Amino acid sequence: PGGDLSEYLHVEKKFNEYKSRIYLAEVLLALEELHSKDIIFRDLKPDNVVLDEEGPALLTDFGLSKEGIYDFKETKSFCGSYAYLAPEMVQKTGHGKSVDWYLLGVFLYEMLVGIPPYYDNDRDVLFYNIINEDLDIPDTISKDAKDLIMRLMDRNPVTRLGTNGSAEIKQHTWFKGINWDDVINKRLDPPLPYLKRKVKKGNGQIIISHPLDFEKERMAVESDPNFIDGWSFVDHHKLE
Repeated sequence: PGGDLSEYLHVEKKFNEYKSRIYLAEVLLALEELHSKDIIFRDLKPDNVVLDEEGPALLTDFGLSKEGIYDFKETKSFCGSYAYLAPEMVQKTGHGKSVDWYLLGVFLYEMLVGIPPYYDNDRDVLFYNIINEDLDIPDTISKDAKDLIMRLMDRNPVTRLGTNGSAEIKQHTWFKGINWDDVINKRLDPPLPYLKRKVKKGNGQIIISHPLDFEKERMAVESDPNFIDGWSFVDHHKLE
């Protein structure tokens, strides 16, 4: 009911680190659960991270997932969206659970920067960049976030953060202050979804789903004679 994160990135362009940390922590636990069952996801991207009606993030679309993965090079399938492929996937050298940790780094990068790393419209250039180019991370991103991205996107699956278990990712300083029990119990208080939200109307319900609905609502609020610049107002009656 909350839409997917690609829709929100389209509207907001990029997320701040507070918001990104919540979503990354929730996705991390989802991947951790899959890996505990020897399943790799392989298709992590904003389109496949959806929000429930309260805001917590969930994974969807398991069409490229694979069961029975126990080691580093269990499968050599070439699959996924081009901009979200790990180096070992592009080179077809074999991949295992650590491929999902690389994609977690790509996911974080896109949330903070607004576009996938190494991106180019030319597929061959994109693949070359993924395998060879230095990762360009804007200076606006914090030192801890940069370090986490770099370590998750290590081109060597053996030395990549997470290869020895998800605990080493959860212990990274960027997650300092995160209570992982709160994450699993949906107590992180993520932002409420606004692109797709249920609105009661008579005896039934309608779904507001157009990305511009939020922008129209913001403009309506700012046109109110009581509006004060720099403050945000929510009409709770409209959200009930």
